[in-house]
Amino acid sequence: MDQSLFSRFVRLGIPYIELNAQGRARPEIAKLYNWRFRLLGDMEHVSSRQEFRLANAGFAHQFQLVNVEDLGGKGESEPTAFFYQNLAEAEYIIAVYMYMRVIDYPAEEITILSTYNGQVALLQGVARFRCSSIPGVGMPPKIST
Repeated sequence: MDQSLFSRFVRLGIPYIELNAQGRARPEIAKLYNWRFRLLGDMEHVSSRQEFRLANAGFAHQFQLVNVEDLGGKGESEPTAFFYQNLAEAEYIIAVYMYMRVIDYPAEEITILSTYNGQVALLQGVARFRCSSIPGVGMPPKIST
């Protein structure tokens, strides 16, 4: 079952408190998902702190939405139940990570997130193959769901 413990508790009717402010994403990025929460706003620091206001060096926009075409005629796969993977997407994301390292983003400031455990495993494998032996690039320190 690929469902969070919190989701299971909610489904079982256990009381919970829903937060009304987020403090981890730029407001422009939070607008992509704040519809999912009742009255989700931003904490003050996401509008005032420098790291939330500066542009992302080397990128045209604050976030990129990219359609990654199938690789060799193969798109998303499910090698075992609920273990989704997409090699083309993994290769693309690891290439973006490598680009960020080459233009001097500190590795510890880069996090690669995926919604699927299968994709996380694939990203880790692609990163080991593509990055581990390249001086100045190295493995991404954080690949997670």
